[in-house]
Amino acid sequence: MHNVFFPLLSIIPILFYLAPLVFIIWFLLKFLKIQQEKNQILKRISDKLDHFNNNHSDT
Repeated sequence: MHNVFFPLLSIIPILFYLAPLVFIIWFLLKFLKIQQEKNQILKRISDKLDHFNNNHSDT
């Protein structure tokens, strides 16, 4: 019975090293996705403002 749990106990330290690395990679990917969405929104706002300014400058 003890021989079954020994390999499981040896994996736990590896998980403690891998968990922060996986979390950091996940966080960076999520952050980059959010930044990309914000840039798309800002570009749409900028395009609308340019269109608005171009229409009012003609009058």
